[in-house]
Amino acid sequence: MEITIHNSISNVVPNGRLGYLTIQNVVVRGTPPGLSQEFTQLQAEVAKAYNLDILPKHPRILSVRNMYKKLDFDPSRYRPASEALVRRVLQKKDLYFVNSAVDVNNYCSIKYLLPFGLYDLDQISSNIVYQRANEGSYLNIAGNVVSTENKPFLTDNNGVFGNPTSDARRTAVTLTTRNLLAVVYADECTGTDELQEILNFAGEMFVCYNGGTVAEKNIAHTK
Repeated sequence: MEITIHNSISNVVPNGRLGYLTIQNVVVRGTPPGLSQEFTQLQAEVAKAYNLDILPKHPRILSVRNMYKKLDFDPSRYRPASEALVRRVLQKKDLYFVNSAVDVNNYCSIKYLLPFGLYDLDQISSNIVYQRANEGSYLNIAGNVVSTENKPFLTDNNGVFGNPTSDARRTAVTLTTRNLLAVVYADECTGTDELQEILNFAGEMFVCYNGGTVAEKNIAHTK
């Protein structure tokens, strides 16, 4: 499998990157106690380090928002997944525990303040292109119909399935998922070495709590 970045993205966000992992033969289950404890500790650290007034001024939050703006993707209307999660913590709203894979994904997104996407690899056909989508719509994980027009999306032969804000239901990770694709939507200030470190950490976390093996760890290139 290969992921490439279309020039509809790279022309306006030339230093943006996508890091990705594939993890094979996982066993997805309910949230294990060890992960729940780690998540609780991370939330406490986030609540201590940030507040709702300073969060919008954080360099990484600003950089991710700037990436959205370059893509004409309004970060106030379509909040980056990472920012939405951190804001939920700071608002003292409980984070949803979903399963051992999705929870690792959300943990990493909060830890690094970057949008992470997680997909059932067996529901993806063909190589993947990250591009601006044409006019149309898709059913998101929450079951809502969302417009795709001119928004950035991961796409395969069956259409769109993921972006840094809202993913499609057809590739959602469930307890029956056996192979994962994790994607890091990195901003322009995240260097290659840092992105590799993030992928290394995420890969170890996914395997720790879901078993399996990291089959591929890569950074997408421009098509």
